[in-house]
Amino acid sequence: MDENRYNNTDEENFDRQEEIAPEEGDDLEKTQEIDSILSEIGHDSRHGITPRDEFTDINSADDMKKTLLMDSIGGDDEETGAEPYAPENPVKRRRKKRKKQQINHTRTMGQIFLGVLLSVASVCIGIVLAVNIIDAMRDFTGMAKYSPDTEVTITEDMSVDDIAEMLRDEGIIRMPWLFKSYIKFAKMDEGFLNGEFTLNAGMSYGNIVTALKTVKTYTETVVVMIPEGATAKQVGELLEQNYVCSAKDFMEYYKHKMEKYDFEETIDENENRFNLMEGYLFPDTYEFYVIDDLRDNPDFDTSAYAKQAAEKMFANFDSKITKAMKARMKELGLTLDQTIILASLIQKEGTNEENMSMISSVFHNRLADPETFPQLQSDTTYTYINDCIRPYFEDNSDELNAYIAAYDTYSCIGLPAGAVCNPGLEAINAALYPADTDYYYFLASSDGVFYYAQTHEQHEQNIIDAALREDN
Repeated sequence: MDENRYNNTDEENFDRQEEIAPEEGDDLEKTQEIDSILSEIGHDSRHGITPRDEFTDINSADDMKKTLLMDSIGGDDEETGAEPYAPENPVKRRRKKRKKQQINHTRTMGQIFLGVLLSVASVCIGIVLAVNIIDAMRDFTGMAKYSPDTEVTITEDMSVDDIAEMLRDEGIIRMPWLFKSYIKFAKMDEGFLNGEFTLNAGMSYGNIVTALKTVKTYTETVVVMIPEGATAKQVGELLEQNYVCSAKDFMEYYKHKMEKYDFEETIDENENRFNLMEGYLFPDTYEFYVIDDLRDNPDFDTSAYAKQAAEKMFANFDSKITKAMKARMKELGLTLDQTIILASLIQKEGTNEENMSMISSVFHNRLADPETFPQLQSDTTYTYINDCIRPYFEDNSDELNAYIAAYDTYSCIGLPAGAVCNPGLEAINAALYPADTDYYYFLASSDGVFYYAQTHEQHEQNIIDAALREDN
């Protein structure tokens, strides 16, 4: 068996010698080279460098002879304690590479999944935003929204928030927050009218707001004749009878100034003046729209139409007062307001242009002599107190007594606190151009005959002559 091993070894060495060094002179060189390498290996192996790595650094990778010699070197180095050289296992290297590839593959798949997830989320968010934007635009413009007409009611105490919520509840809008934002941005949060309005979901926000700020238009009209000498209360009742507006709503526009006309500056805002704008509702024939809703609903809010009616009468009054009339007032030392109050007394006392000018002279004469005749003593003021003031107060209340004292021309000095009716043009002209007389008294019989007197004695006789009382 040793012989075979010897023979095999010799054959292998022989073959190797034929491949590596066919000439004998090369053996010595190789031996010396190996010795030097081994000595270096024994010195540096303490640092953990394998013989093959050291040999590879020293020699060129192309020198296959030296590489083959180093492949045959192995075993432990007893002197240095270095581990025997073992060539790197190519299987382990492949396993490590495969494991690294698996990690990279997993990381790549995670990144792809995250990218897909983010893309899907972005698409979903985009779709949601797009749907909301489309809904908002539809609500804002009213496009592609169809619904029947709906009657909505706006009351005086409703805020913009209340209106927006009510419109949502009625199906007119879908997004109250957007509607309120539009109103705020457009600075349109004021001017909403009270009353009933016809709306539908197909209207844009702009059209809805405009409708809620626009008086409803009616087509049927009615002609109303306001008689000369009518009180503001009677005018309101006449308008209500013709379905122009309610008397209650009309009252709001003659009890206070409208702050719209120049003539309002002359009106005396006496605290005891009951109806501030009494006397300025110029009596004439007017055409108004008929408010159909008032026929079916007596409580229907007609304040906007009442305002229109009052403005129409005030504007007519303003047009009737000429510059010449104002100049005459200045000449007489009267303001416009004083002229109208005086004209209202003349209107109630007289019946035609002639007796109006005579009655005017009596009042002017008394006003010119306040020491002798401090009171005008016109019975018409009693009628105004009883018909227009007393019904709104409790009897003997302090407030009622204050108004009575301010209007009763048998107790107040000079003109009453306000007009007692709305005088016509004849009465106004009579106040400006009284007859030239010395009369301080007048009366009218039951059959319309007027009596005038300079003294109280003459006046007493006229009472007898007019058969107003028996002579005692």
